[in-house]
Amino acid sequence: MRLSQFSLSSPGPKRDRNEDAVDFWEPADDQVRRQHGSVAIIADGVGGQSNGDVASQLAVHVALEVFRHASPSLTTKQILREIFHRANLAIYELGMENPKGGRMATTLTVCIFRDKELVIGHVGDSRAYLIRNEQIKRLTDDHSYTGLQLKLRLITEHEARASELRSMLTRTVGHEPVVRCDFKRVKLMSRDRILLCTDGLYCFVNDGEISEGVDRLNMDEICPYLISLAERRSTDDNLTAQVIQIDRLVDPKYESPISFLKNSQGELENRMQHEVQVGDVLDSRFRIETVVNRSGMASIYKVPYMQYESDPGTFARFQREAEIGKRLNHPNILRFVTVADQSRPYIVMEYLQGRTLSEVMNEIRPLPIADAVQIASALCDALSHMHQQKVVHRDLKPQNVMVCDDGSIRIMDFGIAKATEMRRITFAGLSPAMGTPDYMAPEQVKGRRGDERTDIYSLGAMLYEMTTGRVPFEGPNPFIVMNSRIAGDPVAPRKRNPQISEQLEEIILHAMEREPAKRYQTAADMKAELDDPDSVRVTGRSHRLRSPKMWKTRWQGVRLIVISAIIPVAAFVVALVVARCHH
Repeated sequence: MRLSQFSLSSPGPKRDRNEDAVDFWEPADDQVRRQHGSVAIIADGVGGQSNGDVASQLAVHVALEVFRHASPSLTTKQILREIFHRANLAIYELGMENPKGGRMATTLTVCIFRDKELVIGHVGDSRAYLIRNEQIKRLTDDHSYTGLQLKLRLITEHEARASELRSMLTRTVGHEPVVRCDFKRVKLMSRDRILLCTDGLYCFVNDGEISEGVDRLNMDEICPYLISLAERRSTDDNLTAQVIQIDRLVDPKYESPISFLKNSQGELENRMQHEVQVGDVLDSRFRIETVVNRSGMASIYKVPYMQYESDPGTFARFQREAEIGKRLNHPNILRFVTVADQSRPYIVMEYLQGRTLSEVMNEIRPLPIADAVQIASALCDALSHMHQQKVVHRDLKPQNVMVCDDGSIRIMDFGIAKATEMRRITFAGLSPAMGTPDYMAPEQVKGRRGDERTDIYSLGAMLYEMTTGRVPFEGPNPFIVMNSRIAGDPVAPRKRNPQISEQLEEIILHAMEREPAKRYQTAADMKAELDDPDSVRVTGRSHRLRSPKMWKTRWQGVRLIVISAIIPVAAFVVALVVARCHH
């Protein structure tokens, strides 16, 4: 698991002393980190007791020491129990050594990140929030008098924030020789953000404002924004915030090359002539060293052919790909480089070395199950980001996925392919450039535009092929294939490859439901089950599959064949008429 974190603490506008404490620690060595995990800690010294700052700092120090020296064989809950026991005893004994100085106490919230999970130990009224997909969820309960009133629905959340009794705690660390703490376990997803904060912040910034700030801002902007907002509202307490982002959930396996990867050798040869020649320098910045690949409109680096720059439709597609590419920023999506003041239209992208997923599957059928799941999980992560940015690919297929030599995955092509530029993908749009419709969703076959769930269907079809070695629907021509996915379901994956687990089969068929409403509604939901197959509830989808009944849709098939035959003839007649009119 890879994390990034940022924290900030302030005494606030009305306090001379800051009695909050916060820290974060993870091992520098990757292998140790994977076994040991990472820890985030926040504490708020109780102001009504003496030396609240001493108590909070001691609690954080003890927690760090216990975590650092804990045996990796211990469970996270066992480590948390030891942390709270030793921190409580240390603070209690220190307070008893100086009875005249008064007792000491603090709140304490400890978060351990390990094995794709967050495990929280909590005492007091500091809070932990989970922000995921623009939704906020509180992970801890307030051990305070107002928290109890709120739990019994005697007061509202707004009344609890404004209550004079909100600082009256029912549970603290260090006040008594024994402490009782809460534990909570949360399954994590990539791009989750966890916020830890003290009451000086959340009593003056509501959950909606917290969610918007954490979700929208960059990591280094979140804490200053939230603390500044609370200070402007005249908070009367210390303020501390710490935000942790799950950058990458499963890095031990995914960072190493996928098992079937081989270092490719040799260079791609291309002797085509092009307006932009090898050796040219664009805008005194980019030297064209070689032609990596070409499509019908452009070469990489992508520069539209001069003849297409004057064509509004084609040029609009080129512009759209550039605009979409600049909006997306994700490790599993091809990165676009922004260039200001271009002398002519062109797109600059990162250079990748590897093979398309289509090329890989031409060599290995089926892929190893673990590799297929790993690739699908990475693609889900990328799709989730795209969909959050209101971008739907609509042409997801193995030819548009790059498996890089370093084991990373990239989704490519956001507008150059003919299929993605059309407002509606219709039968007339089928062409060699588009390829076979093996990954089109049923709604696309019917001529609809589709939405985020269209991409999920395509990913399900790709996962089907990766794990079984065969496309979901087969037929002598594209029209039969398209008709099959409307009229019925694919063969159950486990019938084609018994090594596929029941849970994985359930995931594939869930993604490939013919009705969009019955599919995963978000790519994040699909990724969560791919990453944790034990959580999948097998509903028996494989037993409810219906084979395509071609005789039931005979007239649809005839209509498709007639349309496909008429279109070229009609196009020829129109061209002939135009030519005659021109003469």
